[in-house]
Amino acid sequence: MVARGVVCWIELEKPRPCVVVSSDDVLSVDVWQTHVVPLTSNLDRAGLAGNVFLDSAVTGLPRDSVAVPLGLELVDREWLTERVGQLPRPLVDAIDDGLRSVLSL
Repeated sequence: MVARGVVCWIELEKPRPCVVVSSDDVLSVDVWQTHVVPLTSNLDRAGLAGNVFLDSAVTGLPRDSVAVPLGLELVDREWLTERVGQLPRPLVDAIDDGLRSVLSL
């Protein structure tokens, strides 16, 4: 089962890293979808509103990255491939703050 805060690869046009942000309640239901926030290695995006810098030592990815809440996507869980890490709660909270910011919640 996929879990909130997991960093994994997703198969889109090409493999891309992402972090699962759906609630535990949603993830516990047997549905085929989940919400993810894409990650980018373009560190210049770290300064944009809502974005969160993620150190590679924390994500398990080969390079530092930036979570981009504006890119929130609803995806098929089968598209999620290799699990590479689990974000600590403070970083998941920071991404949640980014989501609230870009969605005006």
